[in-house]
Amino acid sequence: MAGRTVTDSAGRTWTCVPAMVASSDETGPMGKDVVLTCSTPSVVEPARVTVGWQWQTMSDNGLARIVSLASPVPRQ
Repeated sequence: MAGRTVTDSAGRTWTCVPAMVASSDETGPMGKDVVLTCSTPSVVEPARVTVGWQWQTMSDNGLARIVSLASPVPRQ
């Protein structure tokens, strides 16, 4: 699964990649939530968010809003 890069309303550019989770389910990720790890240079700790399995097709603004709300305080 590929990652995505989105820009939030504060102008921070976030790079999000899915966390690798081993699963014994043959059906794969369809219908299962995905945990993303999103990072940006201005925040020390990456934000971890859980999104729906079709997260790659959601709008950039929607994903950026979710990440921004979950992000730790930016470093100064």
